[in-house]
Amino acid sequence: MNKQGEPRPMAPKPKRIPGSLLGRIMGRLRSFYCPNPIFDLLSEGFKHLLEKLGLLPRDMDDHGDQEQAVRLVGAAAARGGEFGRGVDTQVEDENDDWAAGWDDGDWDVEDFDPSYEHPEGIILVVTGETGAGKSRALQKIFRSYHNVLGDMIVSVTAPSPCTLMQLGRTLLPELGYPIQRDKKEHLIWEDVRRRLDEGGKRVLHIDEMQHLPQSANRDQQIRILNTIKSLVQRRENPLLLILSGTPDLADFLRTDGQVRRRCRFVEFERLQIPSDILPISCTLEDLVRLTPLRVQESVADDVAPRLIHAANNATGIAIELIWDAIDDALRAGDVELKRSHFERAYRDRISCPQSRNPFVVDNWIETDPTQILDRGRIEELTGRGTTGNGSRKGSRK
Repeated sequence: MNKQGEPRPMAPKPKRIPGSLLGRIMGRLRSFYCPNPIFDLLSEGFKHLLEKLGLLPRDMDDHGDQEQAVRLVGAAAARGGEFGRGVDTQVEDENDDWAAGWDDGDWDVEDFDPSYEHPEGIILVVTGETGAGKSRALQKIFRSYHNVLGDMIVSVTAPSPCTLMQLGRTLLPELGYPIQRDKKEHLIWEDVRRRLDEGGKRVLHIDEMQHLPQSANRDQQIRILNTIKSLVQRRENPLLLILSGTPDLADFLRTDGQVRRRCRFVEFERLQIPSDILPISCTLEDLVRLTPLRVQESVADDVAPRLIHAANNATGIAIELIWDAIDDALRAGDVELKRSHFERAYRDRISCPQSRNPFVVDNWIETDPTQILDRGRIEELTGRGTTGNGSRKGSRK
């Protein structure tokens, strides 16, 4: 009863979600990738390289993920943010067939360079700090082209630590070839190249590629660079080689001019405060829309800067924390996503005391953002002098 003798309003009862339904909700949630400028750049670049290597017709329609992207920019578009511009609309040009009637005349054989029909392979280098979201972005792109490329894509992760021989042994089983441990390194890579050709593999992705040169001496690094070149040098069926890893990988590849000229570089940059608060807030709202939950705009705006800091400025980790908070809310039977769900999700992830939890304390900016990472990775970052809030500065106009 309140002071006027009226019954107090009842708090909403928790809505328990059956385990099977919870699994379907979270599985669907994790299958979506929120668009952002770097993802759009990577996706367009991947499509362009496939066209250049003759793996896609140049007039091919969009590969089918446009609907998912549109559904995930609702919050940004409604709030007028730049993040809402992530989806382009295709516009047909009435002059697309401008060259249809052009007569190129008679050509002699010596006037034509046959190398155009058999171009060299290309290296796509995708870099970013741990948790930036690069691996998830690439897998999302690969899935979207599965109906087109089928089994032409092979994706592996380099072990840690890693040598050329270990990487070759990791690749061969994925190419349907049994491991022969008594073979020498150069013979293993001959097998890799032959199996790529025989199996019709045209896209090879190696994740965590920075592991390969990390512990190599100079002679070993030269062999690594030569092996990379041998994969993309002129061949009947040119290969798109995708190497992903931390920024150290790009630095290493740039040490060889012949490798560098074959590379196209895409970097997943770190999130920044305040310029990325709005995109992350909108991402949070859009992901919640895929669930039975609600979230107040004020809550999203309050959580977003804490989330960027808690994720050590990494987009991928920020998305994972949103997933974990949503999972916590659904399991508790709550109907609204609140900051307390992020508090528990963060605490469960790293087992930190309340005084170090950026979703609890008022001076959250003073908490250590690198505590979200593994200890070994923290030491690696510290060794490179990376700061928790990132070294790049920028603000949205």
